[in-house]
Amino acid sequence: MDTSTLAAFAVFVAVMTGTPGPGNLTFMAIGATAGYRTAFPVIMASQIGSLVLNFCIAFGLGQAMAGGGPLVTVFKILSMAYMTYLAWRIVSLSVKPKGEVRLPSFWEGLLIHPLSPKTWAMSLVAFTSFFAGNGLGLMENAILLAGGFIAGGMISHSLWALAGVSILAMLGEGPLLRGITISMAAGMLAATAWAMLL
Repeated sequence: MDTSTLAAFAVFVAVMTGTPGPGNLTFMAIGATAGYRTAFPVIMASQIGSLVLNFCIAFGLGQAMAGGGPLVTVFKILSMAYMTYLAWRIVSLSVKPKGEVRLPSFWEGLLIHPLSPKTWAMSLVAFTSFFAGNGLGLMENAILLAGGFIAGGMISHSLWALAGVSILAMLGEGPLLRGITISMAAGMLAATAWAMLL
């Protein structure tokens, strides 16, 4: 893989991981309601999920999904169900009194990327655009694909979570923060639904 292709991949990763999607909106909402310390383990878990997803794409699952059929239908149902669950969890954090709601866990973060249509789309596009036919082996391509998205994801998810912390610091707890959190949860569901239509 030449330097210009690697640089193009890096720009693609920066743009795609930095834009709103289920992961970024989830971490912003967690940061806004529970702080960065709570968001960080969930961010780490999401990157493990991203690693698994990108390896699966590099080793052929992406081709199976691109073919459509029942596998894609099952994925869409699971994706929308999980993103709805995450949205409910995020809203619960801001609506219910502290201590009554369990904070998001490491285990919940594991499924964010494998069940995010945006993550699937960006990983498939990246693999076919930057890695297919580049002369490297499957393992080298899988490591580059996963490593790029993990680096981009750690940075962007952390920045989105810290933006949420800033919102909390500016607004404090109250109806305005609850409204923003509910809007982020609704935005996450809208982003998921939109991505599934593509």
